[in-house]
Amino acid sequence: MKSALLIIVCCISAACRANNIQVTNVLLASQDITENYYMVQFDLSWENSWRTSTYESNWDAAWVFIKFTPKDIQDWQHATLHYVDGTNDGHVAPPNCVIRTANNTYGITTNGVGVFIYRESDGIGDISFEGIQLRWDYGTLDDDQPVEISVNAVEMVYIPEGAFYAGDGTGDDGEFEAGNSGNPFQITSENSLTLGGTNVNNLSNNDAVGQVVGDDYDYSTTQSLPAGFPKGYQAIYCMKYEASQAQYGEFLMRLTPSQRSARTEVIPAYPIETGNHYAVPDYPWRAMDYANWADMAAYLDWAGLRPMSELEYEKICRGPNDAVPGEYAWGNDSWYVLNLYTLSNEGTADEEIIFGIGTGVGNANSTSPIQGWNGPLRCGIFAASATNKTREETGATYYGVMEMSGNCYERIISTGSEFSRDFDGLHGDGFITGTGSASITLLLDWAVESAVGVGFRNALVSQRDLINLADANREAWYGIRGVRTAPN
Repeated sequence: MKSALLIIVCCISAACRANNIQVTNVLLASQDITENYYMVQFDLSWENSWRTSTYESNWDAAWVFIKFTPKDIQDWQHATLHYVDGTNDGHVAPPNCVIRTANNTYGITTNGVGVFIYRESDGIGDISFEGIQLRWDYGTLDDDQPVEISVNAVEMVYIPEGAFYAGDGTGDDGEFEAGNSGNPFQITSENSLTLGGTNVNNLSNNDAVGQVVGDDYDYSTTQSLPAGFPKGYQAIYCMKYEASQAQYGEFLMRLTPSQRSARTEVIPAYPIETGNHYAVPDYPWRAMDYANWADMAAYLDWAGLRPMSELEYEKICRGPNDAVPGEYAWGNDSWYVLNLYTLSNEGTADEEIIFGIGTGVGNANSTSPIQGWNGPLRCGIFAASATNKTREETGATYYGVMEMSGNCYERIISTGSEFSRDFDGLHGDGFITGTGSASITLLLDWAVESAVGVGFRNALVSQRDLINLADANREAWYGIRGVRTAPN
């Protein structure tokens, strides 16, 4: 006789303090020993949520996934969530709550990796969902096996399907253009593109002038960008903030000692102190830095996310608007970069700028000490500190993603290398290798651990000077941010 609900030890992990996302009251509400599933119940809340059907026509959401381990063993695995068609998956949503399961397909097996949870109707302000239940198909796990579970939540922003412009018309640093016209290039589908050349129907690059490492295409040499490469037209979800030290610490705590050792470094400036059974961030609510490409790939694989392409970066920043020459993520060329920032509650969850915040201009944390601070600040600090809470003053993108200019460098997939153009948007499946790396399949799809084909964006939306800089090191300004293609 199989027993029903037996033991539950619940570990709760939240994401980033920026909008105070919280997962609370986790429990296993029920068990079906015939079909081998648990209903995992929890409450979910975060601040400054929104959904709008005008202008941006988008919403913010929580990406929620579950990890589990047999009790006292510390062998954390990714939980498979029930998936049928993404909309009727056996989960239980409270009022005004949408749950959309996102699945990965490997071979003939379809697995629910996580869910997006968001408002059902338009609204703005703090949001709280009580009594959410997700169906966890635990499969061959012993029905009587005591388990610990961890419910993880990451704030995301929905980026709707639609056309946008790549390049801003300034012709600097290998930026995108239509042929050799100097005009921005409009992306209108996910179809394949010709890279380089001078035809206005080609996505070209100012003849690769100004790049530290040049593209392998220019006015005289063309390449093909396959249909599978994410071009930014399709709908995706993007992490609202860079991954925080707390988020990366939660990841490290779910790894074996050997995996954890591979994903950290023992240097004085490293932001997280680790050991066999702990990972203690110096400043949990600040953006994670000193992350190399292998760290980012492993974290995104573990979380069921993926890197973004450089075209997706421009779409997330600019939206459907016309390109503005020299623009930053907040939509114009005005950055209050020469002003000094004075912090209060430095290094805490309530870190805020009390002096130096610009009004009527863009705000961002420079990657140099000219603003009084040499390092990343708290995720979402400008939204919390801005006087008028405008897109410009908070440093937000068109769709409400934060810190896409400034703070940590955004590490993204380049169009300019044969090693990256086969990137087709494959998502992480929640599992990494025993040595702490993203899985072999994902490494082939996401370039390689040497970071060839992976570059950086940071300040100007269309600037491509570092897009092919294959730096596999851990540096002070290298952070983590991921996306996921929206469920159909």
